[in-house]
Amino acid sequence: MFIAALDLGTTGCRTYIFDLVGTIIASDYQEWQSFYPSPSFVEQDANVWWDSLKKTIERAIKKSGIDKTDIVSLSVTNQRETIVPVDKDGNPLHNALVWQDRRTIEQVEYIKKKVGIDKIYKTTGLTIDPYFSATKILWFKDKKPDIYRKTHKFLLVSDFIIHKLTGRFCTDFSNASRTMLFDVSNLKYSDQIASELEFDLDKMPETLESGTEIGEMITDETLFDKKTLVVTGAGDQQSAALGVGVVSPGEMKCTTGTGSFILAFLAKPNFDPQKRVLCSCHAVPGTWVQEASIFTSGATLRWFRDQIGLAESEIAEEKGLDPYEVMIAQAEESPVGANGLLLIPHLVGAGAPHWNPHARGILFGFALGHQRKDLYRAVLEGVAFEIRKNIEVFKEIGIEPKELKLTGGGSRSDLWNQIYADVLGITCVRNVIEEATSLGAAILAASGAAIFPDITKAAENLCKIDKKWISNAERHKHYEQLYNYSYKLYNFLEKNNLYKELSDISTSIDSK
Repeated sequence: MFIAALDLGTTGCRTYIFDLVGTIIASDYQEWQSFYPSPSFVEQDANVWWDSLKKTIERAIKKSGIDKTDIVSLSVTNQRETIVPVDKDGNPLHNALVWQDRRTIEQVEYIKKKVGIDKIYKTTGLTIDPYFSATKILWFKDKKPDIYRKTHKFLLVSDFIIHKLTGRFCTDFSNASRTMLFDVSNLKYSDQIASELEFDLDKMPETLESGTEIGEMITDETLFDKKTLVVTGAGDQQSAALGVGVVSPGEMKCTTGTGSFILAFLAKPNFDPQKRVLCSCHAVPGTWVQEASIFTSGATLRWFRDQIGLAESEIAEEKGLDPYEVMIAQAEESPVGANGLLLIPHLVGAGAPHWNPHARGILFGFALGHQRKDLYRAVLEGVAFEIRKNIEVFKEIGIEPKELKLTGGGSRSDLWNQIYADVLGITCVRNVIEEATSLGAAILAASGAAIFPDITKAAENLCKIDKKWISNAERHKHYEQLYNYSYKLYNFLEKNNLYKELSDISTSIDSK
């Protein structure tokens, strides 16, 4: 017997086929494009998600060499918050607004005035930010009223794919809890918030626990056997937490891909009095996660690869390497502190703990003597400082990490993992299976098919540690100074309204 996991991320999708001990039998990847109608607008074509996924399914099954009828079940994990309006047949009525999209600042201000920050946070566990789906839905209501009126359902990425596979409009608690419309304590959409926003909750999909059987397939468009059972999955970050064994108190993970996402296990909802970090539903039914989201971490390194790293890309092509490997090797030649170069990676605004949509990236201390190696190291260190800010908040509200489990593409870098350990002052670990998000989805798929009766025990059995990085006391001492300076720099700019002032100037220039 085999299990499939369909992983739809920000930059592309993967299909994985696992056996029942968590070994990847085959996988396939397809990249896709985002569209930028303006610098802070980010859209994707939902039909491309489906077309790309079908290709990866076909190629993965063919690579596996197994009989497709031996794939018992599948589950879908996805980039969260991204929303697409569809008609009664599930056809997109507009490009999807991606989680990174920042066009909804006007809707954010409206929600703050109409509902209030306290009510939103205490009900949904979220802060009011363009990040979350409700602001994007209100944007359609305000700016595209014809599309809003025609919309049968507003779907998240996995919801769209599930409808393609089964014909059902449904989502899971972990994804629903990222919409800013879901009551995380009572596990249902909030009638009160919807009423105050004058939003019709009938336009949202049905909610189910993760690991719940949805049904068999109705589509002939994929290479799967139609008897393959479709099971509710989870948002990518909750799925990754399950896939590295964040299933008991004290367990915490950080996934670095496009952004970085820190999740800690909660047996019951836990709210930060200052609303700096969030509370969402976990992929493990009946549990929750404390969460902090950093919007651009790996995306910052990718920007440097694409805009600055031509030489590294050429070297990589000559040697048959990934350009990131060459960049990281260069970063390793730069000392702690990147020769006095400091980077704050707020390239699309600041997520947790600041929640500042006006913030932008900063490269500070730049001098003629700096080299590309210093730029690359500054990115790695700047991301680590952002992660530390959030773990300090977790500690304040009663979560003391035993260690930090690292996942995602960023965890392939031993140097970056060591920088995390040195900046944070705690041990960091990486699991044998890097693809934690997909492994989490596979666990849920197996649970929904009654192969694993206990999700927690399945995760504990399948999640094995590959390598550890121990914090170095001397480097930690140096990083303490740099971390404090970085925080001071951000606070100075924010308290003096310099981010907002630049945003206003840019807006006034754009409008002329």
